[in-house]
Amino acid sequence: MKMKDDTIAAIATPPGTGGISIVRVSGPDALKIAGQAVRLRSGKPLASLKPWAARLASVVDARGAQVDEALVVVMKSPRSYTGEDVVEIQCHGGRLVSEKVLALLLEAGARPAEPGEFTRRAFLSGRITLEEAEAVLELVEAPTEYSLSQAAKRLRGELGQRVREWEESLYSALAAYQAGIDFPEDVDPGLERATREIERVHREIAALLERAPLGLALVNGIEVCLVGPPNAGKSSLFNALLSAERAIVTEVPGTTRDVLRERTEWNGLPVILLDTAGLRETSDIVEMIGVERAEKAASESEVIVYVVDGAVGLTGADRSWIEKWRKEGRRLLVVVSKADVSPRKAEEEELRKLTHGSFVLASAKTGEGLEEIKTKVTGWFSRGGEMDLLVPGSARQVDCLRRASSSLGEALSAQAEGWTEDVVVICLEEALRALSELTGKNVSEETLEQIFSRFCVGK
Repeated sequence: MKMKDDTIAAIATPPGTGGISIVRVSGPDALKIAGQAVRLRSGKPLASLKPWAARLASVVDARGAQVDEALVVVMKSPRSYTGEDVVEIQCHGGRLVSEKVLALLLEAGARPAEPGEFTRRAFLSGRITLEEAEAVLELVEAPTEYSLSQAAKRLRGELGQRVREWEESLYSALAAYQAGIDFPEDVDPGLERATREIERVHREIAALLERAPLGLALVNGIEVCLVGPPNAGKSSLFNALLSAERAIVTEVPGTTRDVLRERTEWNGLPVILLDTAGLRETSDIVEMIGVERAEKAASESEVIVYVVDGAVGLTGADRSWIEKWRKEGRRLLVVVSKADVSPRKAEEEELRKLTHGSFVLASAKTGEGLEEIKTKVTGWFSRGGEMDLLVPGSARQVDCLRRASSSLGEALSAQAEGWTEDVVVICLEEALRALSELTGKNVSEETLEQIFSRFCVGK
């Protein structure tokens, strides 16, 4: 895949008023184009500026009139973020100022950068691998400290280094099996060693895949949907879990009509908590829409928290919903609300059987059970000590790892069942192809478009 040979420019800082704004130019003509809008105080041309040195300069328009004073930094290829010549103009932070500076660069011949194009050029120039490029966006958008830590690990290349080690081992194993095809009359003692290497890589990929739910949760957040009958205490529980009065709470059934969505953090994991309309048969058109949205939200969330009205006890409708979601294999936690008013201890044994122990007695008023809810929900995604271990950071990476793991499993099965070496070779080649897709050595243009379209302009 070739990198475009034109020069691009964009504002690299968020819009709005601030201390500074950074306007970035990258490409073969970056110095020439920026030099038309920038005048160094020394009077020397911009191209004479020592790389990575900041200098005070004037930004001027085509008539020579000063638009702003700015600091200018020149980064020469290949020692820049994009691997190209880059000029960064650090102007004052008013929106109009930075837009004027950008307009001057575009008038001088630069093209407006597309979303994520600077990072895309960094990837295409070989400055970073594809999973490191994804980590750039993850770092910027990290919702929690653990999310930030994991994004930093991938940006440092820890995942890529692990993949390269696996590739080296698999290429060695591939060579051993290929030799068995080319020289069938020779007894190759390297085959046994090669099989052990395949087994080791397969185990290590499997271990990383076991932590995939945690990795995706750290990046995307866990959608936790509160559902249940009207007046079961969902909105009170919603507010209590957020430590904020976000949802309206009344004794009138059907108060919540739409899906309320709020972000929070539980035990270091980002959580998107949803409050929904009560599940019941209704002739009210607006409430009916709310119930439909509640069911849809539950079907799309990672975790369903079904709230049983503790003052009423388990109903037939409660049992039906719980059994439905359990049969579907959903992550389901049943919460019996209003434990301070009516704990209903007599129903605990039935709840234990019905939910296989996945229930909590809780009170939004006293706080009883709230921490247990958070612990049980996050426990589906993280076990003790896993937060500091390396995890994959995107569904794309998980897919590549799963395909590599599957191919290695097939290679080991073929070897154990006595298939010829060429079958094992095919499986190893498929595993290596999947791993090369992860780091971007073998990737389609469509995949790149999907990844970099999520970036903002200027990154």
